[in-house]
Amino acid sequence: MPQKVLKCVIQLEIHAITCPGVILPRKDDVYLSISILGQRWKTKCVIPVFPLLIHEKLQFEKVFGKDIIDPADVAAFLECDDTKFELVQFTPSVNETLASYEDNTRNFLFPEPKLTPSYPGVDREVLMRRCSTVFVRHFHLTEIRIFSFVYDCFQC
Repeated sequence: MPQKVLKCVIQLEIHAITCPGVILPRKDDVYLSISILGQRWKTKCVIPVFPLLIHEKLQFEKVFGKDIIDPADVAAFLECDDTKFELVQFTPSVNETLASYEDNTRNFLFPEPKLTPSYPGVDREVLMRRCSTVFVRHFHLTEIRIFSFVYDCFQC
């Protein structure tokens, strides 16, 4: 017999990563690694010239079991789940993380109120902290569009 469960879907449209005035010393390709809802995706590799034009759509899905039956339970789950973005550059020996962003998934999807109004699906910028000595004072901004849905579905 089919069982009614909650499903969370997060769609990201990643447009660009900017870092004005910065030129990467190595010419190895870079990519963005994203972890949400226990899933990890990597964007395609791009040449290391800012702005990095990615233009990719990614979708993360999570079907909750019997223990999460209320949207408030989903919100509590999202507070415990980590969202992580890492800008990574290939190197001959080991890949180097250039910049990263980490927060709980609830704060990432629904940031605190700001002075300017935000609307669903409006482009947003995420500040990424530098992890490499290549960058002295610059941070990366990721331009993304976020759509999130939580709805009932039936699962056998």
